[in-house]
Amino acid sequence: MTVLSPLPSADSAIEPAVWYFGDFVLDLPRYELRRDGVSVPVEPQVFDVLTQLVKHHHRVVTKIELFDAVWGGKFVGEAALSSRIKAVRRALGDDGVSQHVIRTVRGRGYQFVGVLRTDDQPAAEPDDTAEVESGVVLDIRCPRSRRVRSHGNRYRVAPSTRRREFHGPPR
Repeated sequence: MTVLSPLPSADSAIEPAVWYFGDFVLDLPRYELRRDGVSVPVEPQVFDVLTQLVKHHHRVVTKIELFDAVWGGKFVGEAALSSRIKAVRRALGDDGVSQHVIRTVRGRGYQFVGVLRTDDQPAAEPDDTAEVESGVVLDIRCPRSRRVRSHGNRYRVAPSTRRREFHGPPR
């Protein structure tokens, strides 16, 4: 008779319980997403979707895998997953157009494409900067306007707030 142990074996790979990327910390034991030390409120299913994507960042996570992991195999529509992905992107300051953190692989699933780091590594300084005549350095990659924590005058440029052109009735 074989007894299964709930503890992982010594030779199995142990995944981290806390993931670091950008300004964010995904803390699995606390069930918390933090940005710059401040908790970001997310719904439990949104947290579970993000957790699955981060744990399997090395590959595309299929929609079926996400349905099984988050909803336990219960039948839910594609709209439920799409809304959770949208909520994850909103919490991370990403969107479906730029896809800096979560990439959509059409017809397959989603992949976490953010840069993961260990806790002892500092957040990478932005390399896509543009110097302005006044000496202020701008980061043109950032989707949100906010000051970068560093010495000197560094600012990130906000995206355009203009509404998109009207392209007909919704589909």
